[in-house]
Amino acid sequence: MTVYAQGDIVLVLVDDVEPNPGTIVSPVGETVVLAEGELTGHRHAFYGGALLFRDDALARHVPPGLYIGHVKIARGGALLEHGAGQGLKGDHDPISLPAGTYVARRQREYTGFEPRHAVD
Repeated sequence: MTVYAQGDIVLVLVDDVEPNPGTIVSPVGETVVLAEGELTGHRHAFYGGALLFRDDALARHVPPGLYIGHVKIARGGALLEHGAGQGLKGDHDPISLPAGTYVARRQREYTGFEPRHAVD
C-alpha cells in the first residue's frame, strides 16, 4: 500500500478510476483544496495537475466523516503544498505525488479517551 501524509491529510494510492462528470468538485482556477487548516488558516492544496472528485460508493471502506474525496493526479505528477498560497511554505513540506488515483482522507488521532480528527 502506498500512502502519503501531510499534517492531518492522508492520500492512499488506489486502483485507477475515471470520475463520473457529476462527481467532480469544481476547482478554483487550477487550485484543488483538500482542507483548510483550523489553527493556521493554511490549506492543503494542489496548484495544477490534480482533479478532485467525490464518489461515496468508491469510499465505502473509509470511516464516516474522514472521506475528503478521490484525487486523480495527471501524468507528470503534482505537488501537494501546505501554506497560505502557492509557493508559500506552511507547517509542512510539499509532497510530490506521482500520477494515479488516490483516496484523500483526514487522519484521526487518539487522545487517550477516544479517537478524534487530527487538527492541523
